[in-house]
Amino acid sequence: MGMLKFLAWTACAVGLGIFLAKGEIDGRTPLDHVERAWKRNVRPSHMDRVKEGVDRVKDGLEGALEDAKEAVGSKTEPGPRERITAEDRAAVNRLIAQQK
Repeated sequence: MGMLKFLAWTACAVGLGIFLAKGEIDGRTPLDHVERAWKRNVRPSHMDRVKEGVDRVKDGLEGALEDAKEAVGSKTEPGPRERITAEDRAAVNRLIAQQK
């Protein structure tokens, strides 16, 4: 039953493709109608701006990926960051000095 469904849907898809490429509506193929509508309604300048935006995002992602690779691939691991302020360090040094 599954194979029969697959063959039926495949035949329908092929038939639709042939109709879109060769069938005629008002003397033109459906693909011709779509191309004309596309040329009439799509503004090339708007599409260029969209493409530039996509390129900017792509460049940013590539830069972030390179930075991440550098950070992960570095052979020397930095020590832990100190979060102790100078005042804290001075207080610890005073406590150590008192015990001696």
